[in-house]
Amino acid sequence: MSKNSLMDMPDTCRITKVLEETPSVKTIVFEKEFSFKPGQFVMVWVPGLNEVPMSLSGANQITVKDVGKVTHILHSLKPGDFIGLRGPYGNGFSLNGKRILAVGGGFGTVPLKPLFGNKRIKKFIIGARSKLNLLWIDEIADVAVCTDDGSMGEKAFVTELADRELATGNYDLVISCGPEKMLKALFKVCEKYGVDVEFSLERLMKCGFGVCGHCAMDPIGWMVCKDGPVADSRILRQLTEFGNYKRDMSGRVVPL
Repeated sequence: MSKNSLMDMPDTCRITKVLEETPSVKTIVFEKEFSFKPGQFVMVWVPGLNEVPMSLSGANQITVKDVGKVTHILHSLKPGDFIGLRGPYGNGFSLNGKRILAVGGGFGTVPLKPLFGNKRIKKFIIGARSKLNLLWIDEIADVAVCTDDGSMGEKAFVTELADRELATGNYDLVISCGPEKMLKALFKVCEKYGVDVEFSLERLMKCGFGVCGHCAMDPIGWMVCKDGPVADSRILRQLTEFGNYKRDMSGRVVPL
């Protein structure tokens, strides 16, 4: 877990490279290298706008999807520009397994990228809506690919491929990140086979280290920023909110 405190101020980091991964996703590489555990995140500050949490896709990079005002500005940045970063925060993947299956859904592949090449991960399943939304599949040695529209790999959902893999009995842990409805469906598959999980969850965050409580999940007050963002099977079984609803910026319940 990060040892950062309330007194943290963003480090001003110069951008050295911007990589276009897909039409809506860019990787921003910066000078500073973070010591981090895969699954941890940083708070990214855009002067004059806001701070947003983002998973590290490498020691010196974040990968950004253009989905809103802040991320749109981040997409416009060039080498030589500066951003503010503080962190890393949260708890990452513990990888408490000897034979691990990793499952990435769309943009959820981002926090898994630092684990490419990890020898305990025996296989990756990467899925997306279409070929245009797949990330880094050519960088993974053993990968099964699926798309919703069949434009690359199998026309299937990641849960279908995971079910087939887990039926072999060859895995003792599944790690994953992706849309929460996907994670909930995947969790049910893993529970069916008695395989433990570590899933990276996403909620709106304001502070990043457990002070505001905005990302606390019902009914146990588990905070995604401080206690997560990675949750194991024991925690997920307790979270009635998981896969069912989230909260908007005002704290109002919004169905997933």
